[in-house]
Amino acid sequence: MSHSTELEKPVGLEFVGEQSSLLSGDEIRAGISAAFQVFEKHGVNPGDCKQAVRKLADNELLTKNEAFHCLIWNEAEDSAFRAATLGWLARNVDIRLKI
Repeated sequence: MSHSTELEKPVGLEFVGEQSSLLSGDEIRAGISAAFQVFEKHGVNPGDCKQAVRKLADNELLTKNEAFHCLIWNEAEDSAFRAATLGWLARNVDIRLKI
């Protein structure tokens, strides 16, 4: 499930997970927008954040900058999830942000 082209940035983001297909177009746009606001607030590229997260997942050592990028990714993913599921009665769902 991909986001709207009006939200295209250098790195494309999308929602994945078991319940990601339940998201409406407006919810997807709200979530992706929230994620980009986090990246812009910290002045980082989402691709750099995702690379750092992949490195962490592979149990590789991180630089201080890469560790910072992992924290930003987590903040962006949380913000995207909360914006996309605003108003949902249950949030125990499998929806994640992916590049």
